[in-house]
Parts: sequence; C-alpha cells; structure tokens
Amino acid sequence: METTTLGRTGLQVSVVALGAGGHSRLGLRTGATEAQAADLVRAAVDRGITIVDTAPVYGTESAVGAGLARLRDGVVVSSKIRPTVPGSSYESSDFIAPAMVRDSVEASLKALRTDRLDILHLHGVRPHQYEYCLNHLAPEMLRLRDEGKIRFLGITEGFGVDTEREVMRRAVHDSVWDVLMMGYNFVNPSAAELILPAARSNRLGVMCMYAVRGALAHSDSLNILVDRLIEQGEIDPEQLDRKAPFGFLLGGGVAHSLTEAAYRFCRHTPGIEVVMTGTGNLTHLEQNIKSICGKPLPASVVQRLGDIFRHVRTATGDPV
Repeated sequence: METTTLGRTGLQVSVVALGAGGHSRLGLRTGATEAQAADLVRAAVDRGITIVDTAPVYGTESAVGAGLARLRDGVVVSSKIRPTVPGSSYESSDFIAPAMVRDSVEASLKALRTDRLDILHLHGVRPHQYEYCLNHLAPEMLRLRDEGKIRFLGITEGFGVDTEREVMRRAVHDSVWDVLMMGYNFVNPSAAELILPAARSNRLGVMCMYAVRGALAHSDSLNILVDRLIEQGEIDPEQLDRKAPFGFLLGGGVAHSLTEAAYRFCRHTPGIEVVMTGTGNLTHLEQNIKSICGKPLPASVVQRLGDIFRHVRTATGDPV
C-alpha cells in the first residue's frame, strides 16, 4: 500500500480510503450484518488502509467503531455532520444550531468508540449554506478542536448539484478548512481546473469521492451518460468514436476495465492525495486497492480524456 501526507494536516495515510457510505455502506445496504461490516473494516486495515470515512447519516459509525476497536491508533477516522437539521432536505436553509455540532460529535465519538475524530467534515454543503457554515458552525468546530475532540476541519460538496463548484472554490481560500472532500472523475474533471491548483498552493488535504460510480464501471451505462452529455452540449461528438468511444482506454493494454482506468486517473491527478472506495465485498475491495495503486495512465490517454470531458459540469458519473 502506498502512503501520502494529507496536505498541511501532516497526517500520514494510505492513498486508498475506505468509504463507509455510498451505495454499499460496508454491505449494510445489501444485507450484511454489523459484525460482517466490522470484519470488512478490519480486513481493509490488514491490507494497509489507514484512513476510514463515515458519517452519522450513513448508519455505519458503530460498525466502523467495532472494526477499529483494537486498531484505532493506527487509523485516521473521518466523519461528518450535515449543516441542516435531521429530516430536512440537503437543499434547505433549516440550519442546525452551533450547539448541535457538539452534540453530533459526542454521539459520533460514542458510536466510534474513540475519544477524538481526526477529521470532521461539514457534509454536502450547498452554495447558499456556505456563509452560515463558515460564520456559525466552523467556530464551534474550532472550539471542539481546541478541546481535542477533533483534530482537523473539513468540508464536502454537493457534487453534481453545485455545478460551478462554488463551495469548493470558496473553501479553498478560507484558512479554517484543512481538508476538502470533493467529487472528481474522468467524466467530470472540472476540479482539476477550478479547485486543485489553489488546493495545492494552500497545502490543503484533498480526498477524492465519486472516483468510480455505476456509469464508470460499465460500458453500456457510460455510453448512455455520454449520449446525454452530447445532447446537453457538454461533449463535442467529434471528440469520440461513437461506435467504440472508450476503445482507447480498454485497448492496447492501457487498462483491463473502466473501473481500473477510472481509479488510476484519479489517483495520479496532481493535488489529490486520497482516493475513496466503498464496498461490502472483500474481493471487490482488493481489486479496487490494486487499481488505485496502479501506475499512471499514459499521458496521451489522460490528455484525450481531458479533451473529451473538459466542459462537463452536470455529471457525477452516476448512471442516467
């Protein structure tokens, strides 16, 4: 397993992060027991993963806590809190009070069986919520940091909703944040232009989510997504061979699968330290680790992907 430094935090972490959310939620969404999910967390650590991301809304904090019960000191734990009250829409302006940040952290610490969160992110922040987060919630997070209950402050975006990446474009210049968790993949690489140069300059840690979604794992669904992006004017059809649009990725020994290519694309993008992967299956996890730790894609392939998708703003990589 390769390791890296997560920006100015100085945290030494694996380049692969185990995500306890997403479509699988450590297998809990597909029938796994909490004990099985905890076993998967332990197996991930056995394979060199030293950063695990969860959130109260995922329902996986207790499984992560059980899995790390005797491994905690060797693993960076990342969790989150939504800026809006439980039960409200992610898009609402029904904000939590600052005191609720403390309540949420205390509950997370209990579920995770730990005395500190290494990273606490504000979760899925929308542009109209950013000022409240910065002026009202971040100060409470800083107080918790000073008390030793959290170590670093992070923020995650509403990828695909905030199409101009306004939250990340602002956060990258506000010194309160130590870590950014952002959406990035070869279908929507806009962060490489809009966010990552400033993130590198300001030494922010960057965690990549959405590296592989359903459409990026299967040719048929990716082709459907590409057709939609052509219809929306975000892709120039002249840039693609419509009969075999991704033959240049899967032919000539470049990559064995779209999934492998997608992970390698993200892993070797300058400014991204950590690539997140979520699963409920150990074999799948091992495959993803191997892909993320693979060599960079050829420069000509990266350039061609950039030429095709450079104007995409609305897609996340999820199937249409």
